[in-house]
Amino acid sequence: MKKKTLTLISGIVCWLLFRIFLVGVIQNAHWINQVDRFGYQLTQPTSHLKTQIMIALTYFGDPIIIQVLTIFLALYLWWQDRFNESLWYVLLQFIGYSLVILTKYNVLRARPSNKLFPANSYSFPSGHTFATAIFVFTLLAVILPYLHFQGARIGVTIIFFLWIIIIMVTRVYLRDHFTSDVIGGLLLASGWWLITTTFRHQLSQWLIKPITRIQRRN
Repeated sequence: MKKKTLTLISGIVCWLLFRIFLVGVIQNAHWINQVDRFGYQLTQPTSHLKTQIMIALTYFGDPIIIQVLTIFLALYLWWQDRFNESLWYVLLQFIGYSLVILTKYNVLRARPSNKLFPANSYSFPSGHTFATAIFVFTLLAVILPYLHFQGARIGVTIIFFLWIIIIMVTRVYLRDHFTSDVIGGLLLASGWWLITTTFRHQLSQWLIKPITRIQRRN
């Protein structure tokens, strides 16, 4: 099976799984409640020190901070004359995040009670998880081609994926999200990344080429 086809199928599977979670959340399904309870129990017990650490860590997944980091990365790529990549990753993060907002305001799921850290808006899916996942995928796409030693590639990949997991754990521990919220955020981000990657050439022509043409003329 060609890599492109496998990528597309993987993305579709992620979005199908996301849809299952979406329907489960809307219907308040029993299995969703079980998933939420199980994930919350894994983060227990709470303590003052642990809470302070989780609050500090959760900032590393804050969508605003992630989007600022995305802009800095894009500016670096632009400075390296990698115009297409620069614009692509910015659009991927910002247009992708609109899917989170659209879903949140259609599902209207209230956040967990007794939050340990303030959080606004609705709960499903997790914006922190989505933004972090897209940024991690972006970093891997930028960095891995320069790592020729297989061990280094595996090590960097593991470290970056731990970043996503840590953010997911902090959101559940701090009671800002249910477990199904963070899983949904990861599935939505993974599907978005994989499907757009499959059609990157076509989407780049449509979204990016007019901008780069103007930039080159100037």
